[in-house]
Amino acid sequence: MADSISGVGGRSLTSIKSDQPKGDVARIRSEENEKSTGTVGSDTDRVELSVEARAELDKAGFDAEKVDRIKQALADGNYPIDARRIAEGFSEIEKLL
Repeated sequence: MADSISGVGGRSLTSIKSDQPKGDVARIRSEENEKSTGTVGSDTDRVELSVEARAELDKAGFDAEKVDRIKQALADGNYPIDARRIAEGFSEIEKLL
């Protein structure tokens, strides 16, 4: 096990290199990819929902007013945060994994 501060017992942090291209290399590769695929970027991206997906969203009952009230309470510092309830929620999610 390596000491995370001094690196004793493991490789030093300076010897670890990313496989990701840096700076101009990444930009050039991105431009080459656009030329080869014929895509221009996010200006042409579009998503269409199926009828079933739209129906499910309608059933969800999104309450914009409630969201606005919560946002305002958070901004005012008046929204109670229950750490226990949040932790229990994470616990339930972890059980699904």
